[in-house]
Amino acid sequence: MLYQILFQILNYSGLLATLLAVWFFSSHKYKIGFLISILSCILWIAIAYIDNVWSLLILNAILLILDIRGYFKKDVQTIKQEA
Repeated sequence: MLYQILFQILNYSGLLATLLAVWFFSSHKYKIGFLISILSCILWIAIAYIDNVWSLLILNAILLILDIRGYFKKDVQTIKQEA
């Protein structure tokens, strides 16, 4: 029972983090969006591992790498635009 409640909290936290990240991206707040998206991917990886859904785990591991890359690449683009 407690396991199911904790799993549902984790599941809805992943959902909320994903929606919040998309909202920040659509508001052109990319740095915050990437950070929340990184958190979202970590939550989904945990959910996928617990539930043994390997395709979801692989997808979010790849998205995590892309989000980390995007976070640092956006930082470089901001520096180039200021110069």
